[in-house]
Amino acid sequence: MERRSPETALIPALQLLSYLVIALGALFMAFKAGSLPASRWEPMNAGTFPQIIFFGIAILCGMAAMFEISKHGLPHTALRIAWGRLIALKAVIINLVLFTAYMIAMPFAGFIISTFVYLVAAQFYLAPKTPITVPIAIFVAILFSAGPYYLFSEVFSIYLPRAQW
Repeated sequence: MERRSPETALIPALQLLSYLVIALGALFMAFKAGSLPASRWEPMNAGTFPQIIFFGIAILCGMAAMFEISKHGLPHTALRIAWGRLIALKAVIINLVLFTAYMIAMPFAGFIISTFVYLVAAQFYLAPKTPITVPIAIFVAILFSAGPYYLFSEVFSIYLPRAQW
């Protein structure tokens, strides 16, 4: 058996972790889809098809994780190496945290306010720190928070979440 470096030993661990995270996310979404309203005239409710898709994704990811474990065994890597790789993904993780806060805040703050705050925060974090980026970030946040809201409400007659206060 060939000896692997700590960096290459981390790849199976990350692959297995990604399978498990996607499977758990798919299970969560499947249960959330089950709470969609039911129709009185249709035999299946609005959440049936998304539930089938999300349960399928969870099953496939679970099978891939079991196949990975049976093929390579449980992954072994140094915590120092894993932490170093995680720190290298700092921008991705911070943006994921901002997006999660955005999704949690949307039912309470509404689409326009939560989208504006998320876009401003993400752009201020990711954009270069120059004086011109402030007005550009605010303009882009206004455009992409109010624009889709009015497009969906006026053109498509689909109303996005409004603030609860």
